Amino acid sequence: MRTADVIRIWLVVTAFVLPGIATAQPRETAGVITELKLGQGKAEIRAAGGAWRPAAPLQALRAGDEVRATQDATVVVLLSGGHGTVKVDAQRSPFVIASSVDGSQVDRARTLVTASLKFLTSGPKEPPKAVLATRSIASLPPEILTPRNGPVLPGALAFEWVGSRSARYAVRLVAPSGVVLERPGVVGPRLDYPPGAPALQPGVRYRLEIIAVDQPASATTFEIVDAARAQTVQADLRELERALGPGVSASSRAVARAGYLADGGFFHDARLTVLGALARDPGEPVLHTLLGTLYAQTGLTQPAAEAFDEARFLMTRGK
Repeated sequence: MRTADVIRIWLVVTAFVLPGIATAQPRETAGVITELKLGQGKAEIRAAGGAWRPAAPLQALRAGDEVRATQDATVVVLLSGGHGTVKVDAQRSPFVIASSVDGSQVDRARTLVTASLKFLTSGPKEPPKAVLATRSIASLPPEILTPRNGPVLPGALAFEWVGSRSARYAVRLVAPSGVVLERPGVVGPRLDYPPGAPALQPGVRYRLEIIAVDQPASATTFEIVDAARAQTVQADLRELERALGPGVSASSRAVARAGYLADGGFFHDARLTVLGALARDPGEPVLHTLLGTLYAQTGLTQPAAEAFDEARFLMTRGK
């Protein structure tokens, strides 16, 4: 990442995240907003004795905070401690967030929910707006979206990058032993790993290069995790599902799963989880906010800004 981008993200974190952290430190996170539908109404929160203020996607909530919705607005809160979610509407308002401490022994399910909440409440929620490009995207260097400098679960794999749908790119995958895959003339910003190509081996650090004509190459690294670690992650995801309970919506489940995966460094798989949820629920601002957070955490400044802009638009549409 360029130095200017690092400074830019740090300024955003300083301006928007650190003040909230400073005031929230005395109280443990008891929940996070995983769905937010405004319709013609409002969704608001307030700390005990404080003033009501607009609720925000992925907003951390502490014990004693109140949540309210008016008219047809709804807010879904993922509760810590393995207590599932609660849906707050006008009839259930105001809803007071209870403490997650119940005196019971901490089990694996509660730990997994806590790990998910840790990531969901950690990222900047208000990056700068997307910068308008003055040149065609086809003339800009490609920027790899995924896989991007981290572990990847075994399974079907696709390489994706920011680029033009009509431009041609060269894709090269290199292992320490040499070139594994080379595909010139790939049209558009995606290549599914060919089934006839050499099988990717766990524990090997691969280097992915995307090259456009007359542009510097974009490169990242990734590693397929071994079967034992993959089985552990899948078992944790099943345990997380159990902790959420049967009444949790698909979107909130995806948010919780993506939070757990990202907390473990699996940004590639977390992104796929969010994109799958967005295909079912494209109007959910929390999903766009989470996608922006994933991009910001992996140094993708422009895609992050665009995802946050979409979330901001959905929160203000019709107002």
